[in-house]
Amino acid sequence: MNFYDLPSTNPWWNMAFDEWLLQCGPSEPVFRLWRNEPSVIIGHNQVAKQEVNLEYLRQNGIKLARRVTGGGAVYHDLQNLNYSFAGPIGTVSPDLFAEALQSLGLPAELTGRNDIFVAGRKISGYARSVWHNRELVHGTLMYDVDIDTLTAALNVEGSSKLNLKGVASVRSRVTNVRDYLPQFASLDELQSALQEILKNTQNQKPPSRLELTKDQLAEIDTLTSQKFASNDWIYKL
Repeated sequence: MNFYDLPSTNPWWNMAFDEWLLQCGPSEPVFRLWRNEPSVIIGHNQVAKQEVNLEYLRQNGIKLARRVTGGGAVYHDLQNLNYSFAGPIGTVSPDLFAEALQSLGLPAELTGRNDIFVAGRKISGYARSVWHNRELVHGTLMYDVDIDTLTAALNVEGSSKLNLKGVASVRSRVTNVRDYLPQFASLDELQSALQEILKNTQNQKPPSRLELTKDQLAEIDTLTSQKFASNDWIYKL
């Protein structure tokens, strides 16, 4: 499968790229693996103040972004790996990522709630969006995420949504995969291994690393500044 390998860790740019990939990407299936600096990404239809501790984000320099897909709020940092697949409907699926994890010895299982679990605990969530005859599937993989920051960022002040019992529940439901994959010394090593596996998926010809043209970069930069980094989009003002 052809792929993009892009350096951005800006969540607004990465959300813009995923929309561009869905609407303007190559006709054949493609993927990318990527990361965000500390940020919370909310689903397309969520109300930010009901899902996120906005004051905690402000005090700790954590960005807030809104994605084009549905689902719940997620916390990202540089020890979280994200994946995106895009292509004609029926050609991309979260199974591709789960199977890649399985090939590394991780007993990853898809659930009916858009999650991937290991040993009964969540390691990944994913979401989908359809545009005309194309589909985007993107999601997370918790490698060594700061669970304390995750819990605080998603703990809405004045809400019973995440009380002390709720915090304990979050910790019992989610887990990082670092300890399950001791053969990798870092997330960089794991990312490289997953990229090699996914490159060789669905191949009818040797995979290519795709590059963005200057015009494509300009399109994505404009989409970032005018939409995904704007308060109108993030807060749905």
